Amino acid sequence: MTQSIDLEELAFVAAVMERAHRLLVAEEKKLPPRTSDGNEGPGSPNQTLLGAGELTRGADDAVRRIALAIGYACAGLHPQALRATRIAHFTPRSVPGGADRMARPLSSGTIEALKLVRQVAEFFGEGLREAIDKALAAPGATWPPADWKDYDEERMKTAATAASASAGLPGASGSRTVRTPSGGCAAPGHPAAPTTSTYSAASGTPSPSGSPPAPAHPAASVRQETG
Repeated sequence: MTQSIDLEELAFVAAVMERAHRLLVAEEKKLPPRTSDGNEGPGSPNQTLLGAGELTRGADDAVRRIALAIGYACAGLHPQALRATRIAHFTPRSVPGGADRMARPLSSGTIEALKLVRQVAEFFGEGLREAIDKALAAPGATWPPADWKDYDEERMKTAATAASASAGLPGASGSRTVRTPSGGCAAPGHPAAPTTSTYSAASGTPSPSGSPPAPAHPAASVRQETG
């Protein structure tokens, strides 16, 4: 069955993201240039500038990916258009993550830009809307961590907890099969082709969609097949 591409949806999302990008560019230009005063804590002028740049580049990258998909589709290159469309659905890099570096209150332009991205969050999959809400509600900057040692220890504890929980799941002695959408995220009404991924008890993690990993143990295998 031939998969279709919704050009109207792609064009709409691209227009919204470009509008957000222009707002972010304007806000970034208002910030003072980077200095070498050593003040690199969360919400510092340097970190705010870094965060603003991350937001700007993330929005611009999203626009470019969508535009590439539209270009392939208009050129009649259907396989390339499908691949580019799947990539276009990926969550924009550092949006809204860049805001975690930035001083509060956020500028009106930055807030408006994030709210624009929020309007098309479903195009990029689950979690983006909630992440934007969290960033807008945050009373202050949260990145980088004040204590990297505590941060690394907390990450290790979280990873250990996740591994333990995975090991305790039914069938953990071998493997279990789940169906996941290929290509990461999918927009409503445009589900990606499902794949079958086998979770390995040896690693406790699923194999990335589209590419089987090197087994961590001879008994740990990964099987993927188009559904």
